[in-house]
Amino acid sequence: MLRVRAWDATRREGRGDWVRRSLGHRDQEKAKAYALEQSAKLMKGVADLKDGKLTLGQVFTLYGRHRTPRKCESEQQADGRRADMWTRFLGASRDPNTISLERWEVFIDRRRSGEIDARANCVAENERRPVRDRCVGADLVWLNLVFSWAVKWRTPQGPYLMGENPVRGYEITRELNPRRPVATTDRYEAIRGVSDQIPMEIRWHGKRTKQRSYLSELLDLAYATGRRISAICQLRYEDLRLEKTAEQPCGAIRWPGDTDKEGMEWTSPLNPIARAAIDRVLAERPGIGATPMFACPKKADRSIRYELASDWLKRAETLARVEPHNGRLWHAYRAGWATSRKTVPIQDVAAAGGWKTNQIVQDLYQRADPSTILRAVMHTGELREAQ
Repeated sequence: MLRVRAWDATRREGRGDWVRRSLGHRDQEKAKAYALEQSAKLMKGVADLKDGKLTLGQVFTLYGRHRTPRKCESEQQADGRRADMWTRFLGASRDPNTISLERWEVFIDRRRSGEIDARANCVAENERRPVRDRCVGADLVWLNLVFSWAVKWRTPQGPYLMGENPVRGYEITRELNPRRPVATTDRYEAIRGVSDQIPMEIRWHGKRTKQRSYLSELLDLAYATGRRISAICQLRYEDLRLEKTAEQPCGAIRWPGDTDKEGMEWTSPLNPIARAAIDRVLAERPGIGATPMFACPKKADRSIRYELASDWLKRAETLARVEPHNGRLWHAYRAGWATSRKTVPIQDVAAAGGWKTNQIVQDLYQRADPSTILRAVMHTGELREAQ
């Protein structure tokens, strides 16, 4: 009897293995024709030899092994959460090509209503909280991206992991009224007035000591540089460029690619507020090299986490009696930085604040404000017919 053998990259949890099968006959010409036919189908990912055994769990495993490690830490965590959620909702053994529009819309309805949580666990009716379309849409976009990756991912033997994206063209929910609060200078000054009162406990070298937290410097840098708080928290002493020049009268900071959401490296000048915050750090805890500027209170060789910085900011907001922003915390300062610079050329704002494209700044960060709205209304320019 003649046999056929083909490589299946989805077997053994993504490590791959050979598929072997008897053809049930001894006709060599017939076997050759079958091999050629299956070879062509394998290139499209629809060969009979796959037996429809590609599962959603296998796709997620391969994506997590090959694509997720290329993302920043926060996105890696989000990948893990979403893979777990979709696995629970659709089933690990499901053939991804069978995901119907009906199932897609059922997910939207159940997630939007709060019937299921961020990991697709059922929520008791009296504990459900509606979820905004932006959050639902982010989960849908992720699944779409996974399948788009699978369509382009070649197995070691040549064929693509999937022949087509099964959710291509399915509607993705969009937020019609997004919550994008902007942190004003008044808000910054109110919180900065109490930020030195927020304490932290240092646990280094077997000792516990209480001291002022890093909140004041973090707040100053967020307000003065417009950078993401995750990048600020991970600053190292070697990132500082403190020599004063004509183009950088207060020095500069090199924002490394390994802490940037887009993986891009930037060098931006400092303004007086940011330089004063840096000088205060150097005066209180000088350091060199790759030592974190904002070291974790429990582990001196690691940077503080976003969650701790956010907890400090929330406590300062309460102390300053400032109304919490609905939808944003630190990111409101990034939006405020961009909005206050609407009169500056957009190319310079994007480069200074670390945005990859000008469009992102205009669409997502620069917001309309009363002063510029009034200016637009009061503008006296006229258009007249050519004489």
